[in-house]
Amino acid sequence: MEEREFTQGNQTSLLGYLKSMRETRDILSWCNREFVNDTARTFFKHLLFWSMLSRAVSLAYPYLMGMGIDGLYQHNLTFAIIAVVGIALTYVLGSVFEWRAGHFIELTLGENLRTMDHRINKIFFAKNLGLHLEEGGKLTQENMEKGWNRFDMVQKSILFSGVDSGLTLVLSLLMLFLISPVCCLIIAATLVGNFLISLSLNRLVTVYMEPVESMFRALTRKRGERWQGVERVVTSGRDGEEIEVMNQEFTKALEADRKIWLAYIRGTMPRSLLAGFSVTLAGLYAGWRVWEGHMAVVDVVPILTWAGMASQQMRFLARVEREVNWCTPSLKSLRHSLSLPNQLAQIDQPIVLNDGPVEVEFDGLGHSYDHKRHAKNGSAVQVLSGLTFTVRPGEKIALIGPSGAGKSTVTRLVQRYMDPEQGVIRVNGRDLREISLSSWRRLVGYIPQTARVFDGTLRDNLLYSLSSADRAQISDEQIWEIMRLLRIDFGARLTHGLDTRVGRNGVKLSGGEAQRVMIGAAAIKRPRFMIIDEATSSLDAENQAAVQSGIDQLLAQEEASAIIIAHRLSTVLRCDTFVVLKPVDSLAPGESQIETIAHSVPELFARSEIFRTLAKLEGVSLAA
Repeated sequence: MEEREFTQGNQTSLLGYLKSMRETRDILSWCNREFVNDTARTFFKHLLFWSMLSRAVSLAYPYLMGMGIDGLYQHNLTFAIIAVVGIALTYVLGSVFEWRAGHFIELTLGENLRTMDHRINKIFFAKNLGLHLEEGGKLTQENMEKGWNRFDMVQKSILFSGVDSGLTLVLSLLMLFLISPVCCLIIAATLVGNFLISLSLNRLVTVYMEPVESMFRALTRKRGERWQGVERVVTSGRDGEEIEVMNQEFTKALEADRKIWLAYIRGTMPRSLLAGFSVTLAGLYAGWRVWEGHMAVVDVVPILTWAGMASQQMRFLARVEREVNWCTPSLKSLRHSLSLPNQLAQIDQPIVLNDGPVEVEFDGLGHSYDHKRHAKNGSAVQVLSGLTFTVRPGEKIALIGPSGAGKSTVTRLVQRYMDPEQGVIRVNGRDLREISLSSWRRLVGYIPQTARVFDGTLRDNLLYSLSSADRAQISDEQIWEIMRLLRIDFGARLTHGLDTRVGRNGVKLSGGEAQRVMIGAAAIKRPRFMIIDEATSSLDAENQAAVQSGIDQLLAQEEASAIIIAHRLSTVLRCDTFVVLKPVDSLAPGESQIETIAHSVPELFARSEIFRTLAKLEGVSLAA
C-alpha cells in the first residue's frame, strides 16, 4: 500500500485539508482496529458508565449549592438540610465512581498495550525477510518503538482527559438546557467557533509537521547507529565531530518543531477569548432574567458554574486534540510500515517436508533489486540471470565470484527471503513456493557472515533454532559434544558452563568466539541443507581448519547438502563442486552467468579465469 505524503502543495486547499483530516481519522480508526480488542472495548464501556456517573454527581454539586444558598436566604431548613446531605453524598458517591472509572482506565490501558505489543511483533515478524531488506528504513526498531510510544500517548490522553472532558461538556450543556435553553445555546455556539479555530490549527500541524517528523526519525536512526557502532566512532576519532553534528541536526529539527507549536499555541488564544466571552454573555443573560424577575437568583450559581465548566472542557479537549495531532505523523508512519504487503506468494495447502536428504535445483533464476536503482535511468539492478545448477544430497557446493555477482542473493532466494522474478527453485523436485516455509526452515541451517548473538546464556544462543520440544530433549552432553567438535569450548571463560552469559550482541565474546557460537547454533539443528556465508572469517588458521573439519563431519553424518559462499578462497577448497558466477552487468547478450562448474580444484584452476584472478590476488596456488 503506497503511503501518500502530506505536503504543503496538496494541503493548501480546503478540499485537500479535509482529505488529510479524513486520513488522520483513518489512522486512528486503524489503530482502533489493530490494537483494541473486544476485551478492551468491554472495559471501555464500563469506563464510560462509571465516568458518566462520576461526572453527573459532580455536576449536581452546583445545583445543590444553589439550593443551600436559597434555603439559607429564605430560612428554609428543609432546603438547607437537603443541600448539605446532597453535597456530602456527591463527595462520597463521586469518590466511589471515580475509583471504578480509574480501575477500568487501568484495565483498558494495559489490555491495549498488550494487544499492541503482540500485534506489532506478529506483523513485524510475518513480513518476508526480503521486504525487511528492501524497506530497511521503515521496518526499523526506532520506527516501531516511536509508533508504540505515540499510541500509548494518544490512548492515555483520551482515557485520562478526553473521556472525562467530553462527558463533562455534554452533561454541562444538558444541565444548562434544563435551566436555561438560551444560556445552553450561547455556550453551544462557542463549539462552532472552537471547531473553526481547530480546523485552522489542525491544518497548520498537518501541513508542516510531517517533514519535521521525518527529520527527527532520521536523527533517531543515525543516533542509534552511532551508539551501536561506538567502537568505530571512538577509534576513528570522530566522537567529538559526531556529537557536534548530531547536536546541530537536533537543533535544526527542534527549531522547526518549535516554530510550528509556538504558532499553534498562539492560535489557541482566540479560542480562550471566545470561551471567556461566551461565559460572560451567558452570565449577563442570566443576570438580566433575574433583574426582570423571570429567574431566581439561586439559578445563577449553577448556570455560571456549568457554563464555566463547559468552556473549560473545550480547552481541555483542545489539549487532547493537540496531543493527538502531535502523535499522528508517527502513527501514520507505523501504519505504513506495518501495512507493507508481504511479497511471498501464498497457497492454501502447502507441502510439508519430512526429514530426509535434500536436493535443491536452481532452474533459470533471474532476480533484480528495485531498491538498488541505477541513478541514471531509474531501472532496477539485475543481479541474477538464467542461473541453473543443482545441489545433490550430501554435496557441498562453493559459490565463487567477485562482489556483486549475486552469491548472497542465491542464499536469500533459497531461504525464501523473497521469490525469484524468473525461474524456479525446486526442493526434492517440488517448487519451493508450494512448500511450507516452516517445514523448509526446519531442515535448513544458516550460518551468516555477521554473528547475531543475543543477550542471554551460551545455552540460549546454541539452542535458539530448536523447537521448545527439541530444547527440552537435548542433553548437556550432546551440546558439549558439538561444542568440542567446533571449538566452542572456551575453557576458563565459561565461568558458569552452558549458563555463562554472553552479553548483548555477544559483547563478552571475541569475534571468533561469537562466530563459533553461530556455527554451533546452526549445526545443533542437525540440518539437511546448510548455507554457510564465510562462517570462519574471524578465526585464525588453526581454529579455522579445526572448525571446517568439524562442519564437514556434521554434514557427512546427516548426509547434508551445503552451499558455501566464498569470500576467502581457502575456505572452499574442500568442496565437492565449484560454481563460478559472473556479474550480470558484465554479460554479453545471451551469455550465461555461470562461467564454469568444476568438480576439483585443478579443474577449477584450468577452466576459470575468474578463479585464477581471485586466487592470484589472495595468494592461493594449485599446490594449496
